[in-house]
Amino acid sequence: MLVIYPNWKHDVNPNTLRAKLESSGQMNAGKKFWPLFSPAQVLLSIVNIVLAYNYTGPAHTYWLIAAIIIFVSRVITFSYFIPVMIKYIMQPEKVEATKLKAIVKSWTSLSPLRLLPEFVAGALLIAALMQF
Repeated sequence: MLVIYPNWKHDVNPNTLRAKLESSGQMNAGKKFWPLFSPAQVLLSIVNIVLAYNYTGPAHTYWLIAAIIIFVSRVITFSYFIPVMIKYIMQPEKVEATKLKAIVKSWTSLSPLRLLPEFVAGALLIAALMQF
């Protein structure tokens, strides 16, 4: 798992945010990596739910809960984080400065919280593997 801390969240200015995004690599990731990787994550999480649901062994509950957590995390990412990034953060010149600062502050404050369910799911998957 790779975590990129958005160092561009400080001193948000519509005139300089694009340059900060490009220098941090976030702009390229948003155009080249995530559009390919995110749909694959959703499809794999759906497949994982189906496999966990159909499994009848002792790891069933741990596996299924972990798979559902990952799927919900992907839904949250697709419903909030990606649209805000594309509509506002990657096009800062189209947003009023005060609104942009609030959006970036909210986005960068909420984004790390997505790791919490990922860690819970990881722990559940370890528990599931110990049941095999």
